[in-house]
Amino acid sequence: MRRARKALDRTVLSLVNAMTYFGEGSARSTMGNAPRDTVYERGKLRLHRLRAPEPVDYELGHGVHRAEPLRFRTPLLVIPPLMVRPYVYDLRPEHSMLRTLRNAGFDVFVVDFGVPDRSDERVRLDDYVLDYVPACVEQALAASGEKSIALVGYCMGGIFGLLYQGTFADERVAALVTIGSPVDFDSLGVVTVAARMSAPGMDRLINLVGNIPGSLSSFGFKLMSGPRTLTKYADLVVNLYNEDYVRRFDSINTWVNDMIPYPREAFRQMFKEVVTANKLLTNEMRFGDRRCDLKQVRCPLLAFAGTQDNLATPASTRQILDVVGSQDKTFLSVPGGHVGVVAGTQAPEHVWNPMVAWLGGKLS
Repeated sequence: MRRARKALDRTVLSLVNAMTYFGEGSARSTMGNAPRDTVYERGKLRLHRLRAPEPVDYELGHGVHRAEPLRFRTPLLVIPPLMVRPYVYDLRPEHSMLRTLRNAGFDVFVVDFGVPDRSDERVRLDDYVLDYVPACVEQALAASGEKSIALVGYCMGGIFGLLYQGTFADERVAALVTIGSPVDFDSLGVVTVAARMSAPGMDRLINLVGNIPGSLSSFGFKLMSGPRTLTKYADLVVNLYNEDYVRRFDSINTWVNDMIPYPREAFRQMFKEVVTANKLLTNEMRFGDRRCDLKQVRCPLLAFAGTQDNLATPASTRQILDVVGSQDKTFLSVPGGHVGVVAGTQAPEHVWNPMVAWLGGKLS
């Protein structure tokens, strides 16, 4: 009787969750909705500042004291990758890297580069490194009233942090955190092989396509996932009764299917100079009249790599220890693939919380 009741309950819950998922979505309405204020905007570029929780009064002895939620004065600038909307850092209220940082007492700013369209086809990596990221650094410092800042980025977001610091050697950068950010593009395995094979015709293809469609990036992610792209739906059916599982599935699946265009010239530059020529590793990158030398990255560095990441492989990310000039540098191999390392179920335990502890020890 108890088993039958349990089976009936699961069936009912599965039907309810299925209707929600295939209707408005289980998590979509709350993705990227952490309370925030826009402190800077120019064109498509936006800089948002997360709102801190209200101060809490507590009793200690015979007095009442106030706990201020902002424990660390040095602001964090969180930079997203290209192709990806910044809600990758805020997938669900109960599973959010941004909220984790904010609730730990950090002053959190997050960059939104916007969605490129045809007018952005000529945008280059130079624009991000020499203009967009520096502008957000300045605006975050101005809004916070502080004199130092920490940079945090996943994948290309982490690479932007490295490129910015390698180009400007900004002494105001107090710390840098990268998550799944490769620096040796000769060590990407199948991605390296595919890039070398497609190099001869890539210019013509880029000229034909223009901005690289987000749907193509989504397809690439699914291709790299192999059979998991299909088997995950079987797992969803089996776990439909579990609302938390369905919400997790919905948020990750929505993100992977919601990638945005990559500006044509930025992609061309990334493919030719970074992926094919591996200039990031050899310190041959130039932006305008500036040379990018990663030995100028001297601030404390924390780098995470997913042990199952077949896009930013551990071998490609571990080289960061050799190319930066930092004396204080830590490299952590953690469970997860390229998506899981920043947004998976184990990310809070193995990435977010260790990052909070490390940053707390470096920043005032």
